[in-house]
Amino acid sequence: MMADQQPPSIAFLGMGVMGSRMAARLIHAGYPVTVWNRTRAKATPLEQKGAAVAASPAEAVGGKDMVLANLTDGAALRSVISGPGGVLEAAHAPDLFIDFATIAPDESAEIACLLESRGIGFLRAPVSGTAAVAEAGQLTIMASGDQAVFEAAEPVLAVLSEKRYFVGPGENARYLKLIHQIMIAGTMQLWAEGLVMGEKAGLDWEMMLEVLGQSAVGSGAVRTKIPLLKDRDYNHPAMNMHNMTKDVDLALQAAGWVGVDLPATRHIRRLYELSVAAGLEWKDYSAIILDLERRAGLEARVRPSSG
Repeated sequence: MMADQQPPSIAFLGMGVMGSRMAARLIHAGYPVTVWNRTRAKATPLEQKGAAVAASPAEAVGGKDMVLANLTDGAALRSVISGPGGVLEAAHAPDLFIDFATIAPDESAEIACLLESRGIGFLRAPVSGTAAVAEAGQLTIMASGDQAVFEAAEPVLAVLSEKRYFVGPGENARYLKLIHQIMIAGTMQLWAEGLVMGEKAGLDWEMMLEVLGQSAVGSGAVRTKIPLLKDRDYNHPAMNMHNMTKDVDLALQAAGWVGVDLPATRHIRRLYELSVAAGLEWKDYSAIILDLERRAGLEARVRPSSG
């Protein structure tokens, strides 16, 4: 952003773990930001950083140049767009709408029709990264839609991400993010099985994490998880078990639409369901370790929750 240029005005919808950090970066970069969250208290820290807080999505986006959203799922996104007090009720519609969530390709296509019929460009832009990565502006963004919309959004995306990829038209980014999610889920399942096997064999927990983390199987996703695994901390989810199983379900549905069977993914989904049934739904998805420990006859070790 050049010093003599007026930065575009932004509305940011959804002040959850990721959205709040992304909005804070935009505020720090000098963008005028209005935020909205269904629970207003979650928007208060952003107000203290300089954001305006709106009472509804329509109020947030009215007269803004672009809207950014990071919401739980497709139903939540549709609600803030076409529900009471939603984006489509704004007196002056924005030019661009950028969505960072993980939602089904068919839901995304329907939402694109709603927005584009009102002349609002829609960029599907799901992200990869943790809350700490978002805070540092080092997310990876995979975007699809109209390339001109991507290019218009690029300066804003650059504040939020280290790597940005335009992956094609339509729902390409939605499919790619779901592929990403099944790989993450499968990776953690295999790590959990290996670690519990080693634990049962008497290997030192921290030694296993150190050696394997530095080996060929130590992916970036795993390495960011290792400090919490060393502490047996499953209470501060980068992604909770509920949302991971939701994403795997979306991937299985999407695979069905394109006519591809995912046998390993189907089995992994059943294994995650065992952990959900064991009461781990709202812990980090790596807490599948706890259920595996229990089933192996080990004492499930977990750092006490701080509340």
